[in-house]
Amino acid sequence: MQQWNLTISNILIGLFFCFSAQASEIAPSPTISAVQNKPTITMAFYEDPKHSFHFKWAELIYTHALAQLGYRFSYELVPAIRASKMLESGKVGGEPGRIFSYGDKVSNVIRIEEPVIETQLIAFTSNPNIKITHWQSLTNTGYKVEYYRGILRAEQILNELIPETQLSESSSPITSFRKLLHDRIDIYIDSEISLQILQQTPEFAGQKIQPIANLEPLTSYGYLHKRHNQLAEPLADQLKKMKQEGLFERYKQQAKASFEDHAE
Repeated sequence: MQQWNLTISNILIGLFFCFSAQASEIAPSPTISAVQNKPTITMAFYEDPKHSFHFKWAELIYTHALAQLGYRFSYELVPAIRASKMLESGKVGGEPGRIFSYGDKVSNVIRIEEPVIETQLIAFTSNPNIKITHWQSLTNTGYKVEYYRGILRAEQILNELIPETQLSESSSPITSFRKLLHDRIDIYIDSEISLQILQQTPEFAGQKIQPIANLEPLTSYGYLHKRHNQLAEPLADQLKKMKQEGLFERYKQQAKASFEDHAE
């Protein structure tokens, strides 16, 4: 009888390990290695998300969107001009946001056909005597004008209107706002969103800096290197879905909070 019980026990143990092995083959648990083996899309950022509202927003958006498509997201910090060259040569997989016609200037790129950021280009000043209404108002004024680096549309127009000695580019909206307050520049041009946030920070709240002209709409699209052309359409669909689900707005508020923390 004892021998019979032992035999039954051995059979049951054998069946247990057999079924366990089969279950492991059917539904293996995810491993760290499997996660790390996901393909990665690296984009060239010319501003640090720790100090830039737009790039923090872009980081959050693309991290989520690409994760839904089975990719990991990373970025590499480089100057704006180098970012274009790196994308063109395929050293990076994409850029987060450029104007619609960016592909006319840079070769080997695919536009993601869903806008990432839709805002306005705004002219700001601290001098109440300065009055402009549109781009052409800047002609022959003698004003010292600064614009946010990387906004290709502003760069193209201003280079035609403003003498080189009166035109500068900015790598930091905070620094440009300080220049306005100390009369080192007369007008600063940047997007509506980032400047609205800056005006709410303790340093600039209640100051005399005011918007004086809504120059034109600014719509930014992500771009991929052509080797990722099969990803452009599903990524556009994912971005559209995120907008419908309210994720763009949620990440906008998260980026805003992060930017305000670093601006204080």
